[in-house]
Amino acid sequence: MTEEKPSDKSWIILLVSLLLIAAVFAVFLATREDENKLTYSNFEFVNINGLWQTKWEREGQLYILDFRYNPEQVEDIPVTGATDARFQFETVYITVDPSEERLQGTAYVTLAGVELARKLTEPFYRTVITACTINETEACKERPIVTCENTNSTVIYLKKANETKIALDGNCATIQGNGQEIVRAADKALFQWLGIMS
Repeated sequence: MTEEKPSDKSWIILLVSLLLIAAVFAVFLATREDENKLTYSNFEFVNINGLWQTKWEREGQLYILDFRYNPEQVEDIPVTGATDARFQFETVYITVDPSEERLQGTAYVTLAGVELARKLTEPFYRTVITACTINETEACKERPIVTCENTNSTVIYLKKANETKIALDGNCATIQGNGQEIVRAADKALFQWLGIMS
């Protein structure tokens, strides 16, 4: 019977240690990968650099869409009411209250408006016009004055409010929230319009 040399034991210990480290690292990577992936209503979402991306198809055209939130992160936002045929018009007015510009957090209202405009333009092929609810600031001087009540056109009213929700009423969708919450509500509205969420 040959005696095992001390160097052989060291080699075996080193090999086993490396295998254990590799196994732990593989489990860690698999867990991280799972955290960055989500399947929701047959849509696969992947988190890439902080944005949730998914593929969405319309009339044979594939779109890669990105969102600040994934569907699971917006499930709790209530949606009330319903829209009618006027909400399907080609031209969409995204309107804001200019008096809120003096309040903190209006950058998120702008971000929500940009995200909505991008997705409505493509893949929905809608013409998006930014508007104001009142003509009170220099920025609104050249913009249409549009509210949910003064037009039969499609209107999305972005409203800064403490309560996060979406209220649908005929030709109008009021998307509201405070700070990042309005962006979260905008993502929920888009998920519903895309048929990802019901």
